[in-house]
Amino acid sequence: MSLALALALQAGAPPRLPAHLGDHALLQREARTPIWGWVEPGETVTLQVSWDAERVATARADGAGRFELWLVTPGAGGPHTLAVSCAHGTRTLSDVLLGELWLASGQSNMEWTLGPRVGEGVAGWEEAARTAADPELRLFEVANELAPAPREDVRGSWRAADPTSAAESSAVAYFFARALRRELGVPVGVLMADWGGTPAEAWTPAAALGAFPEFAAALAQLARGPEELAAEQRALQAAYWRRAEALDAALGLGDAAGEACDDSGWETVALPRAWEDHGLAHFDGLAWYRREVILPPEWAGAELVLELGPIDDRDTTSWNGVRIGGQEDDGRWETPRRYVVPGERVRAGANLLAVRVLDTGGLGGFFGAPEALRVARRAAPEEALPLAGPWRFRAAAPLAELGWPPSSQLYHPGQPSVLWNAMIAPLAPSALAGVIWYQGEANVGRAAQYERLFPTLIDAWRGAFRRDFPFLYVQIAPFAYGGDTGDAARLRDAQRRTLARTRGTGMAVTMDIGDPADIHPLEKRAVGERLALLALARRYARALEDSGPLYRSHAREGAALRVAFDHARGLTARGEALRHLALAGADGVFHPAEGRVEGESLLVTSPAVPAPVHVRLGWGAADQTNLWNAAGLPAASFRSDDG
Repeated sequence: MSLALALALQAGAPPRLPAHLGDHALLQREARTPIWGWVEPGETVTLQVSWDAERVATARADGAGRFELWLVTPGAGGPHTLAVSCAHGTRTLSDVLLGELWLASGQSNMEWTLGPRVGEGVAGWEEAARTAADPELRLFEVANELAPAPREDVRGSWRAADPTSAAESSAVAYFFARALRRELGVPVGVLMADWGGTPAEAWTPAAALGAFPEFAAALAQLARGPEELAAEQRALQAAYWRRAEALDAALGLGDAAGEACDDSGWETVALPRAWEDHGLAHFDGLAWYRREVILPPEWAGAELVLELGPIDDRDTTSWNGVRIGGQEDDGRWETPRRYVVPGERVRAGANLLAVRVLDTGGLGGFFGAPEALRVARRAAPEEALPLAGPWRFRAAAPLAELGWPPSSQLYHPGQPSVLWNAMIAPLAPSALAGVIWYQGEANVGRAAQYERLFPTLIDAWRGAFRRDFPFLYVQIAPFAYGGDTGDAARLRDAQRRTLARTRGTGMAVTMDIGDPADIHPLEKRAVGERLALLALARRYARALEDSGPLYRSHAREGAALRVAFDHARGLTARGEALRHLALAGADGVFHPAEGRVEGESLLVTSPAVPAPVHVRLGWGAADQTNLWNAAGLPAASFRSDDG
């Protein structure tokens, strides 16, 4: 029995509705809108709405207890109430608005909050938050969760925009919604479902990935039961730590946790201190720390609480040669360590504390405050003994020899379909005005796949929501990816080509507002407002320029190429020399080129290419271009070749 059905079957329970169909919700205006939920199987459910009190919609729950009612919403307005009733009671939704409902999704550049919660606040966030109070702008943040199969519901609740809720929301989504509010003058709501560092396949339904055999093994893994996966992971983790013990033994560290080990030749370090500050700056792998702890006579046999602050990444901690705890799972590098030492292990005088640390990259070791390292009797925590200061340490097996530790998570956010299952599928088939999307950085290096995968995602979302809504997205911004050989530009170009491949799409370009040194540029207002321009033109039929120049074609003119664009009215470089143009001849080797704006086209030349064949703009990973149209919207990076 599903959890939803179990909850619905509680004695006398009224209908249970999805979280996003709750108080303060915003529903799409002038649309055929579904209202669904769960009651007892076969039970009759009715729906009444305050804007049409005479009409009652009726449905019968299926064998799983799920019902689905449909209503046609009137024009924008509210607040309204909706009452969903069954034999066991009524669930009434209050303060419901009708307006324009959008779904915002993607990875960290969509997740990045207006104020300093995900990271530092975006440019101008203080003023934006201070003026955010707007009861007709509604925000719903879907909690980050993973699932191996589609879930029935998400966690979250609706909030009206105010300085707090706006600051804690996606900056791009907030600026987008604010722009629509100002232009349309109707209530606007945004469902925000985003997760940093995630690839497009994680947001794509499993059924839609059938055309991608490279994801078949990962999808098959999801289909296995969680008990089987957990048992397999425990076995892998046990084998990994056995290998660590064998490598310790080979280095003469087999008893490093115990008193028989001679550490007199080890180095000394004052903790807390990260590896980078005491000789392990370029080392990833295992290291041992040991120190003697002298306890007063009255502590003998007392249960102790040991605190070590956060340790990066993983630790195994022993007291007098016996393991008393450890954080050996993923993602615990910020977790303060707190372990209990059993009384039978505690003696007066000298006791041995040993900590094995595994670091897999970046900082390593102990990096909390000195006062975070201490030990105390559980019965007298105020009488703690400090543990900061000199410890013995020694590097052990490097990560290259030990290998990467197996994940302790059953699922991870990079797996195909897990984010669709947990964070998007439960929202369908809500009536949406459209989707805004900012993602792609996690797929850099797989542009050819993305060119097929991204349209697949769009079509699958439209199918699940039963709507042919606009899908508006952001071309990833310039950033100096390490070792890039055109991968970022190819991903951007895959996004550009999606415009022609998939109907009803629009692309906001960020070639002029990226930050080559930061993959999370803090200029988010322009991104949200450029998406809003696309929405106003393509959803709301406003007669305005909504896109920067997009490459259309090129033709040879002697030693030059003339490049034609769509959306090129008022093409300009604003008096500057055009940057980041390149030409290639028949040999396919590109050379820097110069360009001159002539009307709505560019004439591009290079002394190194007397017979040009192909042209590129903004092909470097961090290239910030300077070609705009009269609306101040930048040209998308592009290539005319297939390389």
